[in-house]
Formats: sequence, structure tokens, C-alpha cells
Amino acid sequence: MKSNNVLPVSIGQIFKTLVLILIFVRFLFSVKYLIISIFLFFLLLIPSFYQLVINSENSSFLFDIVKVSRYLLPLFSLLFFIPIIRRKDQSIIRMLFNLVKFSYIILVGNILLKLFGLGYPMYEEGNIGSKGYFFAGNEISVLLIILASIIAFDLWLRKRRGLYILFLILNIMVGVMVSSKTGLIGIGLIFLLIPIKKPTRKFGLKKLKGVIITSIIALPLGLLVTWRIIKNSPIFDRFSFFWDKLDFWTFVLSSRNKFFGRAYENYKENYNLIEKFIGVGQSKYEALNQGKIVEMDVADIFFAYGIFGLILFLFLTYVLWIQLLRLRRYSAFYFANFVFLMVLVLLSISTMAGHVFSSGMAGIFIGLLISLMYLKLDDKTSK
Repeated sequence: MKSNNVLPVSIGQIFKTLVLILIFVRFLFSVKYLIISIFLFFLLLIPSFYQLVINSENSSFLFDIVKVSRYLLPLFSLLFFIPIIRRKDQSIIRMLFNLVKFSYIILVGNILLKLFGLGYPMYEEGNIGSKGYFFAGNEISVLLIILASIIAFDLWLRKRRGLYILFLILNIMVGVMVSSKTGLIGIGLIFLLIPIKKPTRKFGLKKLKGVIITSIIALPLGLLVTWRIIKNSPIFDRFSFFWDKLDFWTFVLSSRNKFFGRAYENYKENYNLIEKFIGVGQSKYEALNQGKIVEMDVADIFFAYGIFGLILFLFLTYVLWIQLLRLRRYSAFYFANFVFLMVLVLLSISTMAGHVFSSGMAGIFIGLLISLMYLKLDDKTSK
């Protein structure tokens, strides 16, 4: 791009720092949340402490602290937003939705800077894609999916079908500019499933007819627009090159299957018995793999934090799942079905492409998204 200036800090880092300060201040007034946060934080630092005791080589305690904070950010964010949602203050709820819209504008605005020759490319080689002035390009797709989906669901609930279709086209264009398979597939999947996934338990023939008509219009239009944009963009050449060079699964997973195989061999050969259970910490995990991670969240958690870390992640996911299943039974919690859908999508992305639950950029909004499951129907009337 025309601008080669490297900023000392990214927009995302500034935003994350401000939000983390707010969360920390909020937790100071909640002993329960503060204890939970500190307990989990030190729990995930056990492998880092262990590395300090046995051998500090190839291990950075400060780096591990930063990484643990990123993994826990979605949970911290969720604990921060749940009391706000349950307070049922309609002005604050309105502010939260405005925050989502504002963040979406900032994100998309950064991505579109490439049209003016500004920002950073997603892939330096070939100057393909755009990530604006965000450093963590791989996390942009997840953040785009989360923000766009919340706005899209709100448009669908308000019966703004025309705007919904236009918003779909806009996000397809933005996804192509990012040049990410995850972004394109995620956006298409969410916009297709929102009309199908009923927001309430009542779903009559009239609503079904509206969904079918909208899908008949939106799906072919979305596919046509996507194909035309991709066909005439540099991303098509990139996809074609790797499609010819790689086998099917290696292409789909962007070589993550090979990264997993290498990391697993290191796990078997270089981890002692204790490390296989508690992990080695993020910094040593990366050092053992020449700075490369698998980029699949479940696998990266396993290799960095061992069997114990994986069990902890699965347990927290199970607790969330049970709560979502409970709330979905009540039509008053009209966002619960949508959050259920989004958690499924995010878990799928995290398993296939990573950069979801370890994303500093998206972590804040993952917590906000999940907290919306507590939003009740009477809270919507004044939003």
C-alpha cells in the first residue's frame, strides 16, 4: 500500500486497553467476579510457573501473562456485561447496541482504507487483502462476523428485509476485501441461518413464507455478488494458486492439519509427564514449534495448557451450553436462540481456523454477544 508508516500501537490495542481498564474497575466492586478472575488467571499460569522452576529457557513469563489475559478476555467481558444486561436499563442497552454499530463502522472503515491506498495488507506477498490499521489481521474476520451478525439479527427482528439484503451485500464486499475464507463463509452462513433460526417459539406459516421469499432473493443475489467480486479480485488468484498446489483438506484448513501434526510430534517427544497434563505455557509452546502455532483454538489450548487446560475450556463451554439450552425454552429471552446459533458458529470457526477465543480484538465482543442471551422481550420495546 502507499502508506508504509508503522504505528507504535494499533487502534485495536488502544480499544482493548480502555475496555480492560473498565472491566478491572468494575470487578473491584464485585468480590465474586474478582475472585473468579484472579483464580482462573493464576490457574492458567501454572505451566508458566512450572517452567520458571525447572528451566526458564524458551519461556517468557510476561508473554504468557499477556496470552492468558487474551484467552480469559471473553469470560471477563461476559462477567462484565451480564449485570449490565440484567439491570434492564433501556438507555444502557441502547448504548450497547450503539457501541456495536460504532465498532462496526470503525472496523469496516479501516478495511475500506485500502481503497485510498492506506493501511496494511492482509497478506504482504501480492499486497492482497486489507486490515486497515489493525495489526492482528487474522482476528478481523471473527470480529466482522460478530458485529455484523448482531446488527443483522436486529434488522431481521425489526422486519427491515431490504436493509438486511443490502447489509449482506455490504458485508460480502468487506469480506472479499479482507480476503479471508473464514470471513466470507462465516458471513454467508450467518445471514442464511438468521432467517431460518426462529427468534421465538412461535413460527407460523406467514413467517415461514417471509423467510422463504427473502432466502430466494438473498441467497442467489448474495452468491452472484460474491462470485463476481471474488472473480475480479486478487484473492481469486491466491485461492487458485493454493487450490492447485495443496490437497483438499490442506487447502480448506490452510495447512493447519500439517501444523497440528508437527505440534503433536513435539508434544509426544518434548513434553514430560507433568507438562503433558498442565502444559508448557504459550511462549514455550511457540518456541518448540519455531514460532508457529496450529491456529485451531482447541489444539492450541491443549498444546499450551495441556490436558488440564483443555478440560477447563470444555467445562466452561459446557456450562455456557447448559445455560443457553435453558434460556432457549423461554420466548421472552428472544436473543437466546441467536446466541446459541452464534456460539455454534464461533466454536466451528475456532476449531477450523482459530483466532476466536484467543483474540484480543474479538474477545470483548464475544462476551458482549453471549451476555445478550439474558436480554428479555420487555427490554426490547424501548431500544
